[in-house]
Amino acid sequence: MKKTRLLTTAVLLCFAASLFTGCNTSTDESAVVSRIDGGQTQISVDPSGAGNQTSSNYKFSYKGCDIAPRVAAKPVLDVLGDPVSFDPQSAGCGGQGLYATYYYPSFYIQTYEENDGEIIYSVVITDGLVDCGGVRVGDTVDAVKQVYGTPAEEDEYGLTYHSEYVDFRFITDGVNTITEIQYFDSDQVG
Repeated sequence: MKKTRLLTTAVLLCFAASLFTGCNTSTDESAVVSRIDGGQTQISVDPSGAGNQTSSNYKFSYKGCDIAPRVAAKPVLDVLGDPVSFDPQSAGCGGQGLYATYYYPSFYIQTYEENDGEIIYSVVITDGLVDCGGVRVGDTVDAVKQVYGTPAEEDEYGLTYHSEYVDFRFITDGVNTITEIQYFDSDQVG
């Protein structure tokens, strides 16, 4: 049982690490996999492309692909490959609209249908192994402010930074620890 668990963990870590390899020639984004205390694996994305503001909008760069709200989903999904799981009919917040949700090892993407096809609504980082421009899940509110400055909105649920049409949120545990990092279309009612 223990060997099976170790083998499964090793395979999942190798899969996660393989997803983070590659380069984005437009932002020099790259990933580095390293060992940290306790034998855990850490995946760091160079902050030149991950989670930073570019052209006045926030985006998440992964596998050489910029993932942001309002972008056509098909090219992004083609680069990312098969998701770990897929929910084709997620109800939006408050029951407004239907979203498809694509789950990957450290994040998930929600999309919605529009006349032009499937469009990205949000990208949600759920894993502390992903470095979003110097901040990761598990960091403190103060760490976010040191990197991104004063937020447009702040309450016990987190911090929000606004750009042209993307809201960049750091969700907290209600106290001081970041539990999720979200990029979402601020104009869509989700």
